[in-house]
Amino acid sequence: MVTSDTLFSSALPVTSAVGDALKECAQGATGGLETLARLTVPHLTAIARHFLDAPRDVEDVIHDTLVLAWHNVWRFDPAAESPHAWLMQVFASRLASQRLALATPADATPWRLDVDRVVLPPPLTDAQRPTLDALMALYQQLPPASVDDALKARLCCAISLLDASRDMPLTPGGEPADPSLYDPSLGPRMSLSRLAQRAKGLVNRSLTLPLEHLALRLWLSEAPGSRPLEARGLPRRGIESRYGEALDVSVDPRRLLKQIHYPRSFPDRRERHRISDRLLWDGDWDLSTTHALSSRRMHFIADIWAHRRDPSQSRSYHQLAERLARGKPVASHSDGMVLDRPERILAYLRRYLLYMEAMACFGFDNGLGKDRLGAAVDRHGELVKINKGLHRMAMAQVIGIPRVEVRVRGIHRQWWDQVSEGAKGDTAMLRVLAALPDCRPSAAD
Repeated sequence: MVTSDTLFSSALPVTSAVGDALKECAQGATGGLETLARLTVPHLTAIARHFLDAPRDVEDVIHDTLVLAWHNVWRFDPAAESPHAWLMQVFASRLASQRLALATPADATPWRLDVDRVVLPPPLTDAQRPTLDALMALYQQLPPASVDDALKARLCCAISLLDASRDMPLTPGGEPADPSLYDPSLGPRMSLSRLAQRAKGLVNRSLTLPLEHLALRLWLSEAPGSRPLEARGLPRRGIESRYGEALDVSVDPRRLLKQIHYPRSFPDRRERHRISDRLLWDGDWDLSTTHALSSRRMHFIADIWAHRRDPSQSRSYHQLAERLARGKPVASHSDGMVLDRPERILAYLRRYLLYMEAMACFGFDNGLGKDRLGAAVDRHGELVKINKGLHRMAMAQVIGIPRVEVRVRGIHRQWWDQVSEGAKGDTAMLRVLAALPDCRPSAAD
């Protein structure tokens, strides 16, 4: 087990290099991360101190750079860029985020959280990031700096947690539970949720999806019995499985500000449950939307981002701590998580912040998360956000990601009828797919 006494005192292998360390990280070996720390942290510390005055800011930037590199090393392509350049791009993004936080402290921020609708902060721009050439020059020019004991201890803790995650039970999504948040008392319920999730997936793959594919083929060919299929709303999963990316629309997330209010749009619980199975949605569901900037998720994400230098000062931290003080800590059996200690609350908030830092560095990745970002097309052919990927959409909006892809999972029948112009089957589907790229977010109230 690595300790703060050995992490920077152990001799490096003769053949060690940043590229070799990244290769080890890609293979899941935390020894590669230890080597990467020994090779780069003294240099990164010198550069960080060139831009930042507070030791805590330096510590945060370097710790997060190493952790982000570990979790995203699969993105590194040695054929396209040098290992040093890739790592410095991660460092540059994290450094720019910290400098922006310093420039707009939470207690003097021009954007507000104490209102119904969050006023979004200015996005991080390329001009605010130190250039790669400038950072590489500093890497060569500045002598390696001594590493503070606090940073050593924090890096050792991070490596130990990564080692511990190998022995963690899997969440329903198939990821190891977070050892900094996991509570063994919830292990049985988490395992049961995972079993139920796998059983549901098996039923969908072996029964539901084949039946939907069959129904879709009947409708596309306008076979007898196909009209009732369209009247019932068409099989959404079968259509998504067949047409995939043709259902995706590129949008500016800061303009997609209308979202469905499910209890108002679908008062009948049974209809609310069934709607996810259909592509065509009837009724007035698109007339009862809410503003995305007033949502509880948006306030949570904007709050912790505003206080990312010290999450313990955020409103979210105090709300979670208040629940803990009342003896009702937040718990999630699906994640095996209980926020029953202040350090666990901080670890929970920092996990979200690390997601956001990764998004700021690498952009929005549709392949991450439980569900793709989802949207529906209203009666006017405008996009409305639905209940899929709400946290990640809020992150993209707060950070200022310029473009994201949303998957259309529902279409108002009035718009479908208008675009299809009376056509049925394959002709109607192709007309609607051709019109989807022109759909834009509806103007928020």
